[in-house]
Amino acid sequence: MAMIRHILVATDGSDKAQEAVALAANFAKAVEARVTILHVILHGVRADEMNRLARSEHLVRSVSGVVLPGQEKTFVSMNDLFQSTHVDIGETVAVLGERIAEDAAEEVRAIGVKDVSQRVEPGDYAETVLAVSQEIGADLIVVGSRGLGRLSGMVLGSVSQKIVQRALCSVMVVR
Repeated sequence: MAMIRHILVATDGSDKAQEAVALAANFAKAVEARVTILHVILHGVRADEMNRLARSEHLVRSVSGVVLPGQEKTFVSMNDLFQSTHVDIGETVAVLGERIAEDAAEEVRAIGVKDVSQRVEPGDYAETVLAVSQEIGADLIVVGSRGLGRLSGMVLGSVSQKIVQRALCSVMVVR
């Protein structure tokens, strides 16, 4: 039987992705594997999709605190933040990505995984997950069955489908 030593879990911050993170962490703890958390920054993401991504208040606060220091209290939602003329959307998306990856890494450590790293990469979601999995030598990729925005509503999103078809290692799709 193949040993699982390194698990790559992709997260976009959605509920389904958070389930994938928790499942990957519990599995990694059981088999004493390393975990790499990956958040892919999708360029050209619309504000309403970002809003769904950062519905949680703490993310909005911590992101606005980085991109507009001292004005954290002004923003209730990502939409408010994006409507602000002083905000660089590219920077905001990158900061949000870092927060999502950090939150996931904290959760994985809290579950009891010792070796946890995180990455935030720009690019096409499936292509980036596949490239990173090869680069780090992942034995298992864990993804949620539905993502945000364009992917929601699909039973098995085209992203997870593409990853399943093309990955060189095992893939676990969390439904």
